[in-house]
Amino acid sequence: MFRPSAAIVLAVSATLVYASDDARPLPRPVFIHIGRLTMRPTAFFDTIGMTRSRTTADSISTHFGNIPLNDSPAQSIWSPRHSRLMLKSELDLASLKISTYLESDFMNFNGGQSPYHWRQYWGAVRLGQWEILGGQAWSLLRPNRFGVASDRDTMNTDVIEPAYQVGLTGSRGRQVRLTRNMDVYSAAVAWESDGNLLAKIVRDRDRTHLEVSGLAGRFGRKAAAASAVYGVTSRVRIVTDQFWSKRAVQYAMAVVPAGINGMATLEGVEAQLTPSLEAYSYAGLVYAAHGSDSGNRVVRQWSAGLNRHWNVPALYGSFLLSLQYSYLDRAIWSGKSGQMPYWMYRFRYTFN
Repeated sequence: MFRPSAAIVLAVSATLVYASDDARPLPRPVFIHIGRLTMRPTAFFDTIGMTRSRTTADSISTHFGNIPLNDSPAQSIWSPRHSRLMLKSELDLASLKISTYLESDFMNFNGGQSPYHWRQYWGAVRLGQWEILGGQAWSLLRPNRFGVASDRDTMNTDVIEPAYQVGLTGSRGRQVRLTRNMDVYSAAVAWESDGNLLAKIVRDRDRTHLEVSGLAGRFGRKAAAASAVYGVTSRVRIVTDQFWSKRAVQYAMAVVPAGINGMATLEGVEAQLTPSLEAYSYAGLVYAAHGSDSGNRVVRQWSAGLNRHWNVPALYGSFLLSLQYSYLDRAIWSGKSGQMPYWMYRFRYTFN
């Protein structure tokens, strides 16, 4: 029977809801200057706990498309391996700006290998409104909250789950990308790994971010996506991400095999309840055409949670305490299905 640690859930909930608002200012960022080169090191230490209703071989990062179809005992785990190291460097040469970005964590679970894991590593050259980027970065299929950058403003939701949320599209991969920024509009094209050509157009104005993207690849892969982040008020946002594909639905969180038709959808609402307390809820779904009787027909997830921030100027950073509940289910084409509700709780210290 699924019996999460009530003491942990109640303690985290009480702290999130009843703690007083943080009136301390944001700490000033720390930069390293060497001539015209400016570097900003950033990091966070994450401790994530998880209590789920099924026993799986997963770490704290859930394989959404592989949850058990049969009953199994509940399981509780925790890990600090989602902690992250980042370094952004910029070199100003008159009208030319050269930048590099490195991002890593400790989420490599391949046996016999180091846990250290590169998430992103790329370099970019910007001249006027044009920028060319090369390296490993987020796919253009991953939606943004603003612009088309890979190191900031990606719409990864606000969940604790390191695997994010069912319904999102795109992952990190090697690519060459060309971007042009035009006031409220931005456009980008990229040649990404797996032999995919992608294009995206973005519009940012007031509290609204809109984007459309398309994919064409080898073996007849085709896809189209549209997403939006709409600020209903200064404190409430609605987010949505829609994806339609031919032989490419694997790019929706890899919950189905490659080469199958399908679609994905994500809807969510985010509310800034107080200056330091945020609530969110998301619902996502991936549907795949028939590939085999053992293949997933549909994978669904609903999540809700709270995040509370505390600025800590003396430590050049901030604390984050979070609580999340998710209900995850999947059904395969033979008719079998499985469900896995779970709780997650997190404490994070962010530097710079």
